[in-house]
Amino acid sequence: MKNFLALLALCLCFSCSYLPEEIDAHADLLLEETPDYISLSPINGVNKSTGIVFYPGGLVDPHAYIESFKDFVITDERQVVIMKVSANLAILNNAKAHSYIDHFEDVTDWVIGGHSLGGSVACMDAASHQDAYKGLFVLDAYSVSDLSSWQAPVMVITASFDPVEDKKYIENEGNLPPRLDLGSISDIPSSGSSGQTLTYNIFGANHAQFGNYGVQKGDNVAKISAKDQQSFVRDLLRAFFIANNLL
Repeated sequence: MKNFLALLALCLCFSCSYLPEEIDAHADLLLEETPDYISLSPINGVNKSTGIVFYPGGLVDPHAYIESFKDFVITDERQVVIMKVSANLAILNNAKAHSYIDHFEDVTDWVIGGHSLGGSVACMDAASHQDAYKGLFVLDAYSVSDLSSWQAPVMVITASFDPVEDKKYIENEGNLPPRLDLGSISDIPSSGSSGQTLTYNIFGANHAQFGNYGVQKGDNVAKISAKDQQSFVRDLLRAFFIANNLL
C-alpha cells in the first residue's frame, strides 16, 4: 500500500490531464492507433529487431510522446509502441504492455520504458515479466518493484529541474540493479551494462519536457528547450542500445 500511495503521489500532485501540443506529420512515419496503443512504424517496414514499448506519465495524453520518439522510427527504423491507459494513469494497467507486444511480429526483442508514473509502471511490468524484455529505461521515475537482481541493462534519466524530491529516488534506489553514474554519454560501457543501472541527470531539464504537453503544474522552469532535452534523451538511449547490442 505504501508503494502504491507513493506512485499516486508522483502524479496526483498535478490536478488535470495534459493534452499534447501540435504533432507534426512526417511522410516517413506510419502512425496507427487502436483503443489500447499508438503504433509508430517506419513507412518502409521495421529493420531493427528491438522495439520500444512505452508507458506515458500520469495524467498525460499518450499522443504527447509521439514527437519525442518519432526519430527512433524515422532515423533508426525501430518499432515504437506508446500505450494508452485508463484515465491516463498507467498504474491502472500495469501489465498492459506485455499483453500487446506479441502483436508486432517484426519485433523479436523489446525494451520497455516510461515517464514519471509510467516509468514506475514500466518497472512493475518488467518485474512481472522479466523474460519478456531485454532492457528498461525510465525518465524522471523510480522503481517500487524489486528488480535488483535482474540481469538486464537499465537506464535512469533524470532532470536537474525536476521538482520530485530526491528522497524518493534514494529510498527506492535498491529496487534497481547496482548504479553507475554517467558524466557523459561516452561513459556508457562499450562492453554493455547488463545487471547495472546507468544514471544520467540532464542539466537544465525539467519534468514536462520529456514529452510535449506544455507546462505542467508544480514543475520548474527548464533552462533548455524541449527539443534539446528530447534530443539528449535520444542520444543517451541510442548509445545505451548500441552498447547492449539492442539492435
